[in-house]
Amino acid sequence: MRFYVQPDSIFPLKNIIEIKDKTEVHHIRDVMRLRKGDAVNIFDGQGREFACFIEELKKESITIKIKEALDFKREPNFNITLYQAIPKKAKMDFIVEKAVELGVAKLVPVITDRTVPEIKDFSKKIERWNRIAMASSKQCGRRVLPIIADVLDFNSALIDSKQKELTIFASIDKESRPLKDILKGLNPKSIAVFVGPEGDFSPRETYLAREKGHKICSLGSLILKSETAAIYILSCLSYESQ
Repeated sequence: MRFYVQPDSIFPLKNIIEIKDKTEVHHIRDVMRLRKGDAVNIFDGQGREFACFIEELKKESITIKIKEALDFKREPNFNITLYQAIPKKAKMDFIVEKAVELGVAKLVPVITDRTVPEIKDFSKKIERWNRIAMASSKQCGRRVLPIIADVLDFNSALIDSKQKELTIFASIDKESRPLKDILKGLNPKSIAVFVGPEGDFSPRETYLAREKGHKICSLGSLILKSETAAIYILSCLSYESQ
C-alpha cells in the first residue's frame, strides 16, 4: 500500500511519520482496514519515499515507523508542462488523471477563443483536479506531486510558456509538422505542450504561437479529440524519454 503525507508530517531523524489528516486516517484504518505491523510506503510529494510499517492506530492519528528511505527514480527525464484548453463537462478530470500517469510536472488549464467555460469561478475545480492528481500519483508511483495551476487565458499561457526549451503546439493547421520531425535530434530539458479545445485553436491563436517560435505540430491524418490529443503527445514524449 502507498500513501501520501505532507512533508511536515515526516520526522526522518526519529524514523517516525505522523498521519493526522482525517481523510487519510479514515482511508487507512476504515477503508483499507490496515492494522498494526502492516507494511506501507509513504511519499511526501517532493521526491522522498520511505518503506514503513504501521506502529500505532488511534482514532484521529496513525503513527508510522520508517524502515528505510527508498532511492529509485520514477520521474521523467525532462520537465513537461501541459497547457490544456478546458473541455466540456468532466473530460478535464480524465485528462488530469492520465497526464499525471504520463509524467506531466505541471498542468495549466487554459481558456481559448473556442473554449466554452461552464463556470466563472474555477477554485473548486482546481481543488478537485489537485485531488485527482494526488490520487493518480499514489496509484502510478510518482514521488513528486504535479502542480495544477490556476486557469489562464490563451495570451497569458503563451507568456507563461516562454521559458521552456521547446513548445509543441498541437494544431490541424495545414503547415503543421509531424511530431517525430519536431523531436528529431532534440534533447530538451523542459517542454511545453499546448492542446486545444473542440474545434482546435483559432487561426489567431495559431498565428500568435507561430510568431512566438512555437513548433506547430500535427498528430497524424486523423482528427483527435482534445483528451485523446493530450494523451497521444504525452505518450510519445514518454517513449522518447526512455
